[in-house]
Amino acid sequence: MYVCISNTSTGGLEDLIRHGLHALRETLQQDKELTTNNTSIGIVGPSGVHEAAGTSVDFRILEGPPIEAYLQTMQPKELPPPAPVPAAASGSAPPPTGSDEDVQMSE
Repeated sequence: MYVCISNTSTGGLEDLIRHGLHALRETLQQDKELTTNNTSIGIVGPSGVHEAAGTSVDFRILEGPPIEAYLQTMQPKELPPPAPVPAAASGSAPPPTGSDEDVQMSE
């Protein structure tokens, strides 16, 4: 899975990378997280703050320890809201009887 972002916003390279990592994380299963073992960052353009000084290659891939700084600055993953409690479980409605008898309505 790849996420492509461009430097047209007011944020710097680090913000763009973090934004891309957040988008990528949202595609993962709930029990999975981004780590240095399953994440690579491809960059086109000038070097960022967390890269070695003097990096002037037009395209490069960051893997392993160099991306740990980006992963550590990510916001925690939001947990989904709890499932609603069925009405029968909350005591507001009687449980179904389970019979197939016709219900008689009185006027």
